Amino acid sequence: MDRARVTVNQETAADRRITQVLIAIGIINLVLVLPLWWREGAWGSAWLVPELGLLPLLALWPTARRSRWLPWVLAAMLALAFAALLGDALVRAVFSRPLNILLDPWLLRAGFHLLDGSLGTAAAVLAALLAALGIAAITIAMRALVLRVAGAAPRQTPLSVAVIAAVAVLGLAGIFLAPAESVVRPALAELVQTQSQQVRATLAEREALLARAGSKRMQAMPIPALAGRDVIVVFVESYGVSALDQPRYAGTLGPVLQRSEARLAEAGLGAVSMRMQSPIRGGQSWLSHASVLSGQPIDNDYWYSLLLASGQGFLTDDFRSTGHTPLVVAPAIVRPWPEARALGFEDVYPAAALEYGGPKSGWVGIPDQYTLHRYSRHLRPAHAGPVFGVLLLISSHAPWSPGPPLVDDRDRLDRENPWPDWQVPETDPLAYWRDTDRLRARYPESLAYSLEAVFSWAAHDLPEDALLIVLGDHQAAPLITGHGAGADVPVHMISSDESLLTRLADRDSGDAGMSGGLSLPPASSSSPGLETLRFVLRELPNPQID
Repeated sequence: MDRARVTVNQETAADRRITQVLIAIGIINLVLVLPLWWREGAWGSAWLVPELGLLPLLALWPTARRSRWLPWVLAAMLALAFAALLGDALVRAVFSRPLNILLDPWLLRAGFHLLDGSLGTAAAVLAALLAALGIAAITIAMRALVLRVAGAAPRQTPLSVAVIAAVAVLGLAGIFLAPAESVVRPALAELVQTQSQQVRATLAEREALLARAGSKRMQAMPIPALAGRDVIVVFVESYGVSALDQPRYAGTLGPVLQRSEARLAEAGLGAVSMRMQSPIRGGQSWLSHASVLSGQPIDNDYWYSLLLASGQGFLTDDFRSTGHTPLVVAPAIVRPWPEARALGFEDVYPAAALEYGGPKSGWVGIPDQYTLHRYSRHLRPAHAGPVFGVLLLISSHAPWSPGPPLVDDRDRLDRENPWPDWQVPETDPLAYWRDTDRLRARYPESLAYSLEAVFSWAAHDLPEDALLIVLGDHQAAPLITGHGAGADVPVHMISSDESLLTRLADRDSGDAGMSGGLSLPPASSSSPGLETLRFVLRELPNPQID
């Protein structure tokens, strides 16, 4: 009787251990499935990660129960897999592309600066610490679960062996037999396959980038068609074609362009416009700037660093050899910026050089209207000859917090604080991030302010015969545009010289073409990249020669 009771107890304990193993595997599975749910935008889009069918084999591996380091290794691998899957979901949500494990670790620094500028240094440091602690906590939890799996069967029974083997076989079969749209998703296998393909493509593109950098085409070349006149490039933050193509935003921004076109015409200025494809979406504006200046598509920070060290020429060098002084105005730069010199700028005007003492709202907080006025009335007069000026506006940067209004009395903009009576609205720093409808509602309003500021400034202060190029740096994040939006941005070229605009419009720019005024031509599947803008300018016919 006692022997029978002992046997029953042993079988009960074995069943309990099997249950514990399945629960442990289920928890690990859930942790790895959560990023897939976020990535797909649907809870329950996947329920089973079949690679975890291998995990029960630990219960048949005595070494795993005795080893001190093996559970830590397995736990670290699972935690890193979770971090990679989460990173892939985050990159897709923000930049509308998969994670690139070779290149995207550079984004950690950019993310910290984004939080620093939006929420403050304390919040950014706290977020970084919480992220590190979160990964550590997941690793410790994974180790406990691995130990539970490995130590659940000190004495194997035929039933436990059969269950463990069946789970492993089913898990492996799921990798190869599950249909593409099944809730059984080989998440880790997909991730490894995607990343291995991207590694090969990344290494090949690295060699191609360096080869282009060393080519004659990328060296400095004068632009005689633009000699003697100012050329000003104004980047408008987050200005993508979705702002004009999507009805929810076009209702606000379409009238802005119509009013602005009429205002420019009254000032004797004409315009031509086109669509060009930005190399990035959702953020990393400096990569878009570098693409325009270099003539190469730069879509990640590693390419950016290679570009700066390559020794190739830039658009700044083209204009320097034409007789221009290359300068950049960057109100978002509040830290040392050696890259500006590497990009060929002779004079650099960061936030401190603008001497702004007014109310700050949003990213960094220097309003675009003030930046533009400061450039034309205080910075530009310091240079006697023609200039090639690049202005990097910032008011329409996420999270699109309300800023001070446009002022009609431009003399007020000569003051350190043109808005002494305007108060920054008391808002929760995370309010717009938590409320996506509110975020989408603020986007066109913020962008409308920036466009009104640019075109109004051009009508009043654009130097005679100057060429002004107003363009977007990238589309807003998929949260604003939707995941199906492309990468195109508007490009407007403005001048009082009708002959110059005609030559720009007549130049072959691919299937996209150009349209008159500030309205964009119809969407095209083959918009030229922003990197081609350098050659659009370099290859302009010179009427004095023609």
